[in-house]
Amino acid sequence: MKTVFIIGFLFLIVSTSCDSSKKSIGLTELEKVTIGKLIKKNIDEGIEATRVKDIETYMSRLPQDLVIYDESGEIISRDKQKEYALRDWAIIDTTLSIKMDIDSIQFLKKDSVIVFTSQRWKRMMFQRDGITTDTVLTTQKHKETWRSNEEGWFGYDIEELGGEIFINGKKYISE
Repeated sequence: MKTVFIIGFLFLIVSTSCDSSKKSIGLTELEKVTIGKLIKKNIDEGIEATRVKDIETYMSRLPQDLVIYDESGEIISRDKQKEYALRDWAIIDTTLSIKMDIDSIQFLKKDSVIVFTSQRWKRMMFQRDGITTDTVLTTQKHKETWRSNEEGWFGYDIEELGGEIFINGKKYISE
């Protein structure tokens, strides 16, 4: 009887703490859906800016204090990201397709969420001769911390979780 009481008491504590953590976020399902749509809209605008190489729109979708941690652990600032985007775009002849899907969202607070995304980008890229092109497909998963500020929802911290590269249909393996 004592064991049943203790197990029942522990269950009550665990279920109460789980329920209170859900309530502490203070978001209704409608608010969660709305936040998801706002984040998806922001992502889509950034993806379209990438497709057409519109650096001003691309940068407007990034917060002033952006930090990206790449797979090697390097920290990439907002200015460095702009530099990298322009450098990368210079060797892209044509984007054939690009998309980023939201895999899931973890709601932390009213103004803070974790977004897991999957990106797929297929493009024609110039070889070193600047004339010949290869078809390059990259995939990348991200763990992104999004926060809301007075300007809207922005991805603040982005952690690259890994992906693959295919060149002309063959998987690229770095040495």
